[in-house]
Amino acid sequence: MKHKNIKLLFTLFIACLTVACNKQLNVYPTTSEVDGNVIVDTKSASTVLNGVYYRFANAGVDNNSIPSVLWTNTNETLPSELSGGLTNSSGADGFYNFTFTALSTGGVTGIWSYGYALVNAANGFLKNVAPVTTIPDATKTQMIAEAKFLRAFGNEELLLYYGQYYDVTSSYGIILRDEFVDANNINLPRSGVSAAYTSILADLDAAIAGLPALNTQIYYANVSAAKLLKARVLINRGSSGDYAQVISLTNDVITNGGFTLEANLKDIFWTKGFTSKEVILGIQPYSTETYKFRQNQYYNQYPVSAAFKTLLANDPRNQWVYQPYTLRGTVIGQLTKYYSGSPSAILQTPLSENCYAFRLTEAYLLEAEAITLSNGDLAQAKTLLTTVMGHAGLTDFTAVNNATTAAALQVLVVQEEMKNFVAENGADWFALRRLPFATIKTMQPYITTVNQLILPIPNTEIITNGQIIQNP
Repeated sequence: MKHKNIKLLFTLFIACLTVACNKQLNVYPTTSEVDGNVIVDTKSASTVLNGVYYRFANAGVDNNSIPSVLWTNTNETLPSELSGGLTNSSGADGFYNFTFTALSTGGVTGIWSYGYALVNAANGFLKNVAPVTTIPDATKTQMIAEAKFLRAFGNEELLLYYGQYYDVTSSYGIILRDEFVDANNINLPRSGVSAAYTSILADLDAAIAGLPALNTQIYYANVSAAKLLKARVLINRGSSGDYAQVISLTNDVITNGGFTLEANLKDIFWTKGFTSKEVILGIQPYSTETYKFRQNQYYNQYPVSAAFKTLLANDPRNQWVYQPYTLRGTVIGQLTKYYSGSPSAILQTPLSENCYAFRLTEAYLLEAEAITLSNGDLAQAKTLLTTVMGHAGLTDFTAVNNATTAAALQVLVVQEEMKNFVAENGADWFALRRLPFATIKTMQPYITTVNQLILPIPNTEIITNGQIIQNP
């Protein structure tokens, strides 16, 4: 059984190497080795590092074997089903109504495989780049920082989806891997939650120290992305001093990062894409792919829910984030956040495949939320929130002005996070879970117990790894 697992993980790492040194996702590398002398110079190091980015983008092939970025499967549709923003028109996956189990395929296994493929690819790069002396010091330092950022992202995904992230004393953490997988370390027990947070934050501190203000392209890591990811981690941990750090980190990104909010939020997704000065880290699609367009427009696989339509009542985003479409005799809200064309006479539009991992809006909202959670200056939090709302086209801030308690204002901030990041990067699901549990249940009524806030470990992992225990 061990050897079958090793073969699988080696195959995953081979897949993650299928990217070229010129930082394009659709050009292949010069070697298929998974370990050993993979990296010998700057060019080969760039090739292998691009393989790690390939895993970050969740790139692979669609059902027709066409190379495609599948970020949407792990970071757009699934979390927004869990948060109640999207439904599955075929009703097959059970995530919107929380009927999935450890035996479910798709999302339950998908994020687990995605996270560990990314972590293993980063570990392979870090192992093989370490002894190489022919790479200039500054270049090598930045590459290592990029790999640690990507490893931190993979572990953060795993912890926030599968670990009891909300309890630092819990033993239900994740399998922490800091070495490339071999026969001696394939099956490991879970760490505690505290150890997982410590490992992720150590990687992010190293990334922040070594990343540039801007990378060569917006789809490669920069220091603002690392700071924003650290803020995500800390606001979900919520230990003493964490909210103050979130406020400091996000304020630094807002003030010094060099990014600016888009005047009209819609323009990011419909006209500007990666040229928008709000985008901190994007996910570059293949030039020939049509996966997300076909999923959202041709198949109408993930329409917005009735609850999300209610959330966007009297909000100008209800004119473009979704649009009415008649599917099998029923009018649904077709997800058109990334699609600027007609919902009925469909024709792929230039930005329909773009994905976005980090935008400046998140810094504003995380800072506002951290202020409410730390009983800080509500006036400052309101300014941050209304600024974001204004850029989304809202002009009526009565509800915000009338929020007189931190708890009431946090609900409004979380609702804005759910509106702003639906079908984007998972921030809507993470934000909903930070509310008091009684409030969570009113906003996503299919959630009835705290244990439903995390996914079950895939049953295949439980069977093959005798050292791991299932979530409660």
